[in-house]
Amino acid sequence: MARQSRPGISDLSGLRARVRPGFLLTFSVAGLLAVAVMAVAVSRIIGGSIRSDQLNSATDSVQLLAAASLATHVEASGHLSVAQIHALDRVTLAARRTAAVAGVSIWSPQGRVVYSVDHRLIARQVPRSGEVLTAFTGQTVTMVSGPASARRIDVAVPIYGPRGQRPIAVAEVLLPYAPVATAISTRTQNINFILIGLALLLYALLWPLLLRASKAVQIQADPQRKALIRELTTGMKRDQLLLHYQPTVDLAEGRVVAVEALLRWQHPKRGLLAPSEFLPTVTDRELNSQLALYVVKLALRDCRDWRDRGIDAAVNVNLSVANVLDERLPDEIAKMLAAGGIPPSALGLEVTESAIVADERKAMTMLNALDGMGVRIAIDEFGTGYSSLSCLRDLPVSELKVDREFIVGLRLRSRDKAIVRLITALAHGLEIKVIAQGVEDEETVNALAELGVDMAQGYYFSRPLPHADLVAWFEMPLIAGRDGAPPPAAGSVESAVPASI
Repeated sequence: MARQSRPGISDLSGLRARVRPGFLLTFSVAGLLAVAVMAVAVSRIIGGSIRSDQLNSATDSVQLLAAASLATHVEASGHLSVAQIHALDRVTLAARRTAAVAGVSIWSPQGRVVYSVDHRLIARQVPRSGEVLTAFTGQTVTMVSGPASARRIDVAVPIYGPRGQRPIAVAEVLLPYAPVATAISTRTQNINFILIGLALLLYALLWPLLLRASKAVQIQADPQRKALIRELTTGMKRDQLLLHYQPTVDLAEGRVVAVEALLRWQHPKRGLLAPSEFLPTVTDRELNSQLALYVVKLALRDCRDWRDRGIDAAVNVNLSVANVLDERLPDEIAKMLAAGGIPPSALGLEVTESAIVADERKAMTMLNALDGMGVRIAIDEFGTGYSSLSCLRDLPVSELKVDREFIVGLRLRSRDKAIVRLITALAHGLEIKVIAQGVEDEETVNALAELGVDMAQGYYFSRPLPHADLVAWFEMPLIAGRDGAPPPAAGSVESAVPASI
């Protein structure tokens, strides 16, 4: 049977499909700024580490040069012969070629230049730098000096005589800073490229989440949604919400044994609305909880009515993800069952696998509490999730509702038939009853009965009915029972369904 489209549903679908550019742009800019700040911070840290390593390496090289080459040609008297000066020239020239040494000077404790690559300074009194003065105390000092365009590394190293108690001279060695700057620039650029690549990869991985978040922001900020939520809250207070019930038929006995409660909203302006036209806008957890309790209250009220008429039929209510994680739900349901004098087994709660896997620990705690009360737990849309077997193993499941995806093609695809057969055998092995959804013809009913499926639900039996029209169904067999029950009473199923439904 063709389903009628409801006014406004296409508008809401278009709303949900749109992406909120402001949200994505804000996130993207914030992400780029965060990456930029991180890159600068990492560059500074890496640059500082490289600079420190390079200066330590320069210091070690100069200390080795001073101890191995310069000290052997320096006299304690502070006077060098021409041969010693020439020897130091050769050492300096070799150091310039191998270590890019820019200059070497040796000072006596009295402040006289003992040796310099500029021979004009030898034997002259020249003002000493602070590094040289500090080196005469026995410390090696390394400094970076000079303008930005011609920076250099200045290392002052103490030179000891044979006794080695106090420095007899200090060697001041100049090294270029450009190689250090190049190393810092190259390595920090590599780090920045890596950070940018990781940021782009992370952004690509987060893109689906961003789209969902953008849609959620769009929905939250949409004035129509806010108005609809206000109207829904008012609708609950004014009893505008009602339930339609779709019967579940026992295939062996041919009678209605339970019904599934389906929410409807009799909107004062838009008419009768299906859940798809307003439930997707209910994202607030508190409102979700109120709505679930409201639906359970309505379902138990109607169940109390038909039980008072002597009709023993259960009612099933669907729970959303937020409901499954609501720890208050079991206590509230227990109060409503007690107030209505309804046995817990008359209430079934249907949950999807996706609702369970949202938080398995909380879901298991809540469902175990309901099962302990005697409420039936049914897994809805079974077979379409990714945790089917773990649900059957770990949760207190009473019923499985095989998704209509496998039922509509039961007579056309052998694989669907094999899947239904396996699910049925597995469920029966665990003492779980099987319900087939989406049954639309008698051939499918017969096929399900042959496979051992316990119950069925679908348009073949009835569309969802208001409470008043449902009562007439309970005492009328809908199909011939598979255990030898008599055939249905006169009158087709279709004739029993009001034309307005």
